[in-house]
Formats: sequence, structure tokens, C-alpha cells
Amino acid sequence: MPSKRLTVGLVLITAGITLILSSLLTKPEHPEEDQYAALRKVRVEYAERQSCTYFLDQSFLLRNPSSKTVIDLVYVWVPVNESHQFTRFLNSTLRPLFMKSDEEVAILVYNVSLTEGETMWLNVTLQVTVEGYRLLMENIPWLNRSQVEESTGGKGYWAVENRTYILVAENIGLDARDPVEACRIVGEWIRRRIQYDEGPRKGANHALIEMGGELFVRGDCEEIADVFVTLTRILGIRSRVVHGLLLLGYREGSVTMWIKRTERGYEYSENWGGHAWSQMYLPQAGWVDFELGAYGVRIGDLTPYYVRYSFEEKGNLGSNVPYCLTRNLEADLLYFTFRWVQP
Repeated sequence: MPSKRLTVGLVLITAGITLILSSLLTKPEHPEEDQYAALRKVRVEYAERQSCTYFLDQSFLLRNPSSKTVIDLVYVWVPVNESHQFTRFLNSTLRPLFMKSDEEVAILVYNVSLTEGETMWLNVTLQVTVEGYRLLMENIPWLNRSQVEESTGGKGYWAVENRTYILVAENIGLDARDPVEACRIVGEWIRRRIQYDEGPRKGANHALIEMGGELFVRGDCEEIADVFVTLTRILGIRSRVVHGLLLLGYREGSVTMWIKRTERGYEYSENWGGHAWSQMYLPQAGWVDFELGAYGVRIGDLTPYYVRYSFEEKGNLGSNVPYCLTRNLEADLLYFTFRWVQP
């Protein structure tokens, strides 16, 4: 019969092995107790702020492809209200039934009736004010895991349980001084590994590829945003994807961009600005934009030419914003005209 001492020893050894295995399979944690945190002064202030106001005309050519009269609901996406953007409805061809608005989207809902083969233009005019800004941020404290657990999970496009992503996050961001530095490190890691490839949204699971023993990020702006959200969420940072329009070639006048439905698919104007980027949440500053562009990593530094249409934090929209969605009608043309309003 084994002695009590031997039994206790076996129990302790078993418990130790269990703890070691558990630590190997757990997402990286940041030290939540920092003895010097109280001595560092948190700094969040605006270095620059610049607002632009636009009249936005959204025009959609609707067509009834059926051989009978169709009465259908038409859902029109409009720019959302958030800390750096304000949208006001002015008028439209039809009176909307209601507006569906929450933390992630703003949608006008219309009731449209078209006879066989009939077409109509649904025009919506809005006033949109977008604030460009540049933030100075220093010594931002890490949040406790319990504070962000609900908002840092993996949903659809964010592979937070992927072992490769967990190892990457641990290797590059675990020793970051604060969440802002961690986001900058993640951004630089992505920037050095981009293999740009336009196409349907693949999500983080399919964006990370290995070539010659090195990891690369293949995709376009959506994959870049998805990989950023995946890595930052693993590190315990609340983050999300933004979908919107970037006003390309804008010169303080007006810009028009369009989408055309064809038999082969969709055609886009040369200046089409459909874009996706990311945001991180800081209690001291709210949602802060992250953009990876030609000039490197920008955090809390965005021009007023980024118009936000939707956010993905707890759900997924898929690839691109629908802008105009119906069940039984077709939207053959979508026009977006932004006219700058003199201050």
C-alpha cells in the first residue's frame, strides 16, 4: 500500500503538469498589476482637429425584374453617427418607414411598389460632418481581461483561437508598454508582410500564409483589418472593423462615385472608395481609428475624407457594405455624390 507521502507527491506532480499544459494552450495575458502605473501620467489630447461638412446624395436605380407587380422593403445604408462623425437626414424621394440605428449601422427602410419591368430612382440626401483629427496618447493603461472579454472574442472573420495567431501575438506584443504601442507593433508587423491581393473577403483564417518559412498577410484592406483585429483581440485590446467610403481625389468641391450592376457582375468607377480599416477602444479616448496606408501606421490620425458606414464588433457584415438591399427588386445603379459645404 503506497505511503501518504508518496500519494501527496503524485497529486502535486499531476497538478503541476496540468498547470503547465494549461498555460501552453491559453492566450497570452498582460501583467495587470504594474507597480509603476500610478507614477505615469495618462495623456490623451488632440493635436489637430479639422471638420468637413458634406451634402451627400445617394441615388439608387431600382428595377422590378418580375412579370408582376412587386411591393418590397428597400434598406438603404447611411453614414453612422459616432464620436467623429454626425449624419442628419434631409430628404428623400419617398418617405422612409423608419430608421434602424444601433451601435454598428444606420439604415433607412422604404416601402417600394413597382409594376412589371418598372424602374425608379430612390434619392436620399443627407448632411454629413466628419472630423479629421490627430491624437497624442501616452501611458494608456491596460484593461483587465474581464473588462474586455465579451468584446474580444472571435466571430466569423477573426481567428482569435488560431494557435499561429496566438504565438505571433505573444512574440510581438506581449511586452508592449501600453495598448497603443501594442497596436503600433501589430501594425508594423502586418505592413512588412502584406501581399496585396484584391478579392472577396477571406477573413483572418485564410489571410495568413507561409512562404519560405515566413508568414505573410495576403488580401486587401479587409484582410488587413481582420488580421489587425485578430491579433489585438488576442492581446486583450477591444477592437473592431470599420467599413466606409474614402473620398479619393477630393479637392474641396465635389466627388461622385458609382457602382453598376452588369450581367458579368459589378463595375466600379475609377475613383470608387469602398474601404475597410480598424478601430481600437480606449476608455480615455473612445474609439480610435487605425489605418495602414502608404505613409505607414497611423493610430488616432485620420483625415476628414473617411466616411464611416458601419462597424463590426459583435457581428459580421460580410464582404462590403450592401448600401442598398432588397429581396425582390434589383438595384442596377448606385451613385454617391459628396458636395463640400462652405463653412
